[in-house]
Amino acid sequence: MTTATVTVPRSTFEHMVIELETLRRTDLYKRLLEFTGNIQRKKFSRADLGF
Repeated sequence: MTTATVTVPRSTFEHMVIELETLRRTDLYKRLLEFTGNIQRKKFSRADLGF
């Protein structure tokens, strides 16, 4: 597996960090974490997950 380096301006990086912190405070993100935790405990079908 190879790795690549990406260089972004500091201002862009700082803006991305702020957006990520904002996202992590949303109810949608918290619900997504809860969902992924729930599906790791047992096997679900597509119907169980609402697909």
